[in-house]
Formats: sequence, structure tokens, C-alpha cells
Amino acid sequence: MKIKPDQLSKHLSNGLESLYFVFGPEILLVEQSLALIKEAAKENSFSDRVRFDIDGQFPWDTINSEMASPSLFTEKRIIECRLTTGKLGIKGSKALTELVDSLPDDVLLIISTGKLDMNQQKSKWFKALDKKGAIIQHWEVQNEHLVGWIINQMTQLGLKTNNEVAEAIAYCTEGNLLASMQEIQKLQIAYPNGHINANEFLNQIDQQSHYSVFGLIDAALKGDSTKVNKIFNSLVDETTPPVIIISSLYRELKSLATMSVELKHNESIEAILAKHRVWQKRKPLISNALKKHSYQQLQKLLLSLGRIDRSLKGMDNLNVYDELQSVLITLSGKTQWTQ
Repeated sequence: MKIKPDQLSKHLSNGLESLYFVFGPEILLVEQSLALIKEAAKENSFSDRVRFDIDGQFPWDTINSEMASPSLFTEKRIIECRLTTGKLGIKGSKALTELVDSLPDDVLLIISTGKLDMNQQKSKWFKALDKKGAIIQHWEVQNEHLVGWIINQMTQLGLKTNNEVAEAIAYCTEGNLLASMQEIQKLQIAYPNGHINANEFLNQIDQQSHYSVFGLIDAALKGDSTKVNKIFNSLVDETTPPVIIISSLYRELKSLATMSVELKHNESIEAILAKHRVWQKRKPLISNALKKHSYQQLQKLLLSLGRIDRSLKGMDNLNVYDELQSVLITLSGKTQWTQ
């Protein structure tokens, strides 16, 4: 039986299944569902819990022995199995299937893992879990839904929602849900009454980004080559790994190239910025970059960035830092690619 994540709370309020399987690529989302299940189990007198971390070499008899041994402290027990991989092998698949088929009434089995491909979801053990219990699958939160997800988390923690604040968190955490959640929890501590001082928070974000990768890219988008050099040299002095700059810059250039194509199809700049959920304070920077660089120029920057990445991996022979600085300076508009 499959249950959508947003329906889990309602499902749990109507009673517990004997088995729950939660999986997906986003650790935070999986953990949130597991926390809901465990809380409901606690309310239903499942107070004893044993956890097993299971890999391809796991001795499955350990779980069978645990189930066969009566608890000294409680009649109801949770047995939690964390699968480190969805590739259980023939032995593991058979053991898990048999385990599911012989669950005692006083045991709640909770299983979790990360992302599973379609072949793993068609496996015999997966079908056994689907038949005997509830399956909750989580998906990655796509960029276009990230701000909405942040706003929803803010609401759940008692914070008054603010789109600018949510957009700033989304931008600074680059889609990392764990980092986003940490920023939201910081807000909960800083503003216990739930009323966020947006100007104070946004100014704080600006100050933090002055000498960060975010500040570096924003300086390039603004066309401030002097500041680009200053921040870049500061990051090099701090031995910031070039892969961090490359990955952030690639995302920015890829997004700009996509917007540039839409601009060529006569979409208005305002509509494009809204579609891509560009943070309000960054709209002038993105607009400036789109006016300054054609799609062809942005593609050349991306190609150059690809060569830099290959050089970093030893597959090309460019000077990584020099070439990376050159791409940033070109983005700022100080130099232009030869047409």
C-alpha cells in the first residue's frame, strides 16, 4: 500500500500498519516521515526499539533472533532496519521477504533507505513490503518548488511566512534541504514569537555573502570586476576548493543560458525572472547579465567551465585558478569572448 508523504499524518491518526517502508534521495524528508511514524508508535505503546544497519553482508538471523526473544520491559517493540543499499542480493532479498511474511503481532517493523531505481522497485522484496505494509516514497524537491517547501517548513515551526526570506534561504543553500532546514531553525531561535525581521535577516545574508562564492558570482553579474578579483583572491587565500566555485558558477551560467533562450523567444524579462523564481534583490543582477551577454557568449563560458572541470580531474591541462578567474572576469563584462 502506497501512501503519499503529505497523507502520512492523517493515515497514522487512523491506526498503525505492522510495517512501514520509507525511501527516497532526500535524507531530511525520509527522516521527517520516520519521526512521524515513531511518534505515532510511541503513542500506541511501542516503547522499545532496536535498530539494525543492513548492508550486503548483513547476518539476517540476527533480526529473527531478536523477534523470537521476548522483551523484558515492554510487550510492543519497534524493529528498525536501515538499508545502506537497495541491492540486497539473492540471500538478502529472500531473508527480508521471509521476515515480512512472519511478523509477530507485537512488532512494528520500520524499514528505510535512500533512492531506489525502477529495477529495485520491481524486486521481490519490494513487492513483499508493498503487499504487507505501507510504503512512503519521497522525491527530490525541484528548484521551482524549493521556495514553497521552505515556506511550508517555516509555517510548521510557527514562523510567519515571508517570500523574500524564503527566497534568500533557497538561494544561499542552493537546494540543500538540510542546510535550508538549519537556516529555518536558526530563525525559529532568533524570532521565538514567529515574527521575522525581514530587513535584519536579509542584511545579515548580504554581509555573510560579501566574501563568499555567492558574493563572488553576484559581483560578476553586477559587472564589478575589481570586486571579483578581490573576492576571488580572498577565496584562493582561504584555500576554497575550486570545485565549489565551479559547481555554483555552472548552475548560474546554465540558468542564465536558459533564460537567454526564453528572452530570444520574446518572453518579457519580468515573466522570465518570475518563472525562474529569481530572488527580488538579485533581479537587477540577472537582468544586467542577460542584457550584457548573448546566448552564444554564455555557452562559450559554459564550455570553458567544462574544460576547467576536466583539468581539475586531470583530463585537461589548463591552470584551474587562472582560467576560473578569467571566466568570472568575462562574466563581469571586462573582457569579451571573440565572436
